[in-house]
Amino acid sequence: MLRIVRQLFYYSLVILPLYIVIKAEIYQSRYWHEIIRVRDIQLTVADSIVFQSDSTLIPVNYIGSIDFRNVDPDKRKDLFIMHILPAIVITRERLLDDLHHVEFIENRAKTRKPILKSDSTFLVAIKLKYETDSLNELRKRIYPHPVSLALAQAVLESGWGTSNVFRNGNNIFGIMSFSSDDPRSLIQYNEGDDDRYIRTYNSILESVEHYYLLVSTVSSYRRFRDKRWEGRGSSQLLRYLGRYHEGSNQYAEMAQSIIASNNLEKFDNIVVDPRYTEIISLGKFLMKY
Repeated sequence: MLRIVRQLFYYSLVILPLYIVIKAEIYQSRYWHEIIRVRDIQLTVADSIVFQSDSTLIPVNYIGSIDFRNVDPDKRKDLFIMHILPAIVITRERLLDDLHHVEFIENRAKTRKPILKSDSTFLVAIKLKYETDSLNELRKRIYPHPVSLALAQAVLESGWGTSNVFRNGNNIFGIMSFSSDDPRSLIQYNEGDDDRYIRTYNSILESVEHYYLLVSTVSSYRRFRDKRWEGRGSSQLLRYLGRYHEGSNQYAEMAQSIIASNNLEKFDNIVVDPRYTEIISLGKFLMKY
């Protein structure tokens, strides 16, 4: 009996490391996305907005809206920034995660390692989404620009949350619609003007995601994307967004003034609170799978 137990023990010494090696190879062959646990918060009054630090962010998704025209002007700016900030940071983190996924697939292809069907499916879908077959161009299109720049544009395009298109359609960035397939609403600046449509969104998060996609695919922002990929800051990137708002020759200057006067660049290095993120480690993989 003792001999059988001893043999089983010796076998386990061989089998267990082999099992771990095989499982480790399976684990390493797959890209594991970062999971952000987003909290839904019903927004009914200004006090529902969570105040964030400039270092770590609690990921929240606001459901509903408030009328920023009725918010105390002395508090409006801070509240608007806190309202928009989570959606921008969550979107940035998801974009970076997609970028890392593309780089993971590219590295496996270069080292002639097998690529899982799920990764191939992901790559086909994201190339279609960003309208390019070039991996070099795809990386540039996914890579997000700084939080401070997105915040400044949100302020300019929504009038600190007081614009009609923001209040009635969650459209933070003044994005127009040119397709009847879009969710949209009709707007008229002056009587007799041609019909013009503005995009509408179900949430702030959806609006931010579409804004990043628009800037990443429209041809007129090609130079902007090139400079963004080089790691340029908001102040340098603004000069390449001149066509974002037609009819304004001082768009970059106004955005820069908003960034400086509200110290928005302090949010460029903010990260999601680790308590709300999860990545499957090898240890968790061995225990769970």
